[in-house]
Order: sequence, then structure tokens, then C-alpha cells
Amino acid sequence: MVEKITIKLPVDLLELTGLNSKNLEEKSLLIWILDIYAEGKITLSKAANLLNIKVDKFLSEFHRRHLKHIGGPESAEEAQKEYDLVQKLTNDD
Repeated sequence: MVEKITIKLPVDLLELTGLNSKNLEEKSLLIWILDIYAEGKITLSKAANLLNIKVDKFLSEFHRRHLKHIGGPESAEEAQKEYDLVQKLTNDD
């Protein structure tokens, strides 16, 4: 279920950022999910699923913003997948 909320923002703030209501919603959701993932409240796969993107794309965005993850993986398999993906992403640069 999706619940709509209304947030009042100054118009000049939207003009300054070049955002409109559609991409503001997308960016807000991205930032919020990056934050709750960093706090360890959701798993990597859940974060990517909520944004409807692949895990590697989510991790790239997370690391591009120099965020730090507080929580840990829920299983050894998840830890290994995250480790392998981070290794791949850092070796591709």
C-alpha cells in the first residue's frame, strides 16, 4: 500500500535545484532509502527492491555518496554477495 503525503517546499528551492514534483519524489525516496540502509534498518536487497533497481546500481549510488553502513548482513551468504559486489565495483574503477 502506498500512502501519499504532502510536503510544503518553497518554490524557489525547487527552481534552484531544477527539480519538479516527479523527480523530487524519486530523489527523496532514493535519499531516504540510502539513509535507512546506512542505519542498518533494511537489507541491501530490500533497499534495491524498494527503488526497483539492481543491487549493484544501489551500491554504486551508496558508495558514490561516501555513505557508511552501520548494520550488517543477515546471513553469511548475503555478506559474501555484498563483499563480492564491492570487490567487483572497486576493481572496475
